[in-house]
Amino acid sequence: MAYACMAPTAEWFGPALIRGPAGSRHVFLTFDDGPAPPFTEQILDILAERKISATFFLCGQNVERHPEIARRIVREGHTIGNHTHSHPFLCPRSRKFMAREIDRAQDAIERVTGVRPTLFRPPYGARWFGLMPILRKRGLRLVMWSVAGFDWKYQTQAIIRATARKMHSGAVILLHDGHEQQPPGGIDQSSTVEALPAIIDAATQIGLSFAPIEKIMA
Repeated sequence: MAYACMAPTAEWFGPALIRGPAGSRHVFLTFDDGPAPPFTEQILDILAERKISATFFLCGQNVERHPEIARRIVREGHTIGNHTHSHPFLCPRSRKFMAREIDRAQDAIERVTGVRPTLFRPPYGARWFGLMPILRKRGLRLVMWSVAGFDWKYQTQAIIRATARKMHSGAVILLHDGHEQQPPGGIDQSSTVEALPAIIDAATQIGLSFAPIEKIMA
């Protein structure tokens, strides 16, 4: 049960986008928990400089706190997804609770950006009974990942090593531009920002290029 609920590649509860198609020469950057200044903005600067599209799974409450950053993500051509409103652990929550968290985020993101997400990533990657029917009813596709930078606990060089070591064709890469809860000292995703150029270089050095996650869906 722990594997079914928490392993990013588990599909016991239902199908998920985990990696690109076999033989793909693309990889897909995804960022969770934002928007959070100044780190989301710094990541956007790097992506703009490298001409790379990414997917940002946004928390509704952070969109409400930082609406202009959320609008910038959309304005610069990136994909946005739903990451719940307040980033709760969904195991073991009621259907009503999960639906409320997802709907609040959908409404906040659409109200601020004009875009209603079609992708969903659960906080901590945790899935529970009743989640998939909620997503189907709302036309949301579940997106997990196949490569993690572990940037919620590692510093710059360790993030680079963790990501580069498992880089593969079709990889969906999990990084963070925000933090699930406001730590006492404030959010600090500077290590992710510092690691991002080297992660991009690691992919390009083995002949991979970055694409929007819609390419998997196509």
